[in-house]
Amino acid sequence: MEIDDKTYKEYDTIYRYQKSILLDQFFGFIPLAIIVFVGGPIIARGNEIVKYVCIFLSLGVFALLFLSDKIFKGASLGKRIFKIKLVNIPRDISTPIQNIVYRRLLEIYIHPMLSKMNFLEKTKYIEHATKTKIISFINENEND
Repeated sequence: MEIDDKTYKEYDTIYRYQKSILLDQFFGFIPLAIIVFVGGPIIARGNEIVKYVCIFLSLGVFALLFLSDKIFKGASLGKRIFKIKLVNIPRDISTPIQNIVYRRLLEIYIHPMLSKMNFLEKTKYIEHATKTKIISFINENEND
């Protein structure tokens, strides 16, 4: 069975998107783990200042995780590494923050490693629900 070039590019983009989700979640997990394991014992001793610093840092990491696509102009760190980016379906407007946050929540909820659903189906569901699309830097100039 032979695959045409457009289908291959779409599957390649979806595959890189799956890997970028895992990488973005890993980059979010590492700072949170450090905050918990370093700040936890200090908080247990009753230091109020460290408690508030840990809470502030945790909220900052969560904000960075959920808003990274908006902060980095459509491509979080994982997406940049895999040369893909997030665009709004009507490309003439920028992607609203609520769509980006909702997309990230769906990416966490419909995790590529933890469900039996085909990842292509998951991606189509997420794109439909958030009115966004993942495109490759390589074929960014092509019409989708």
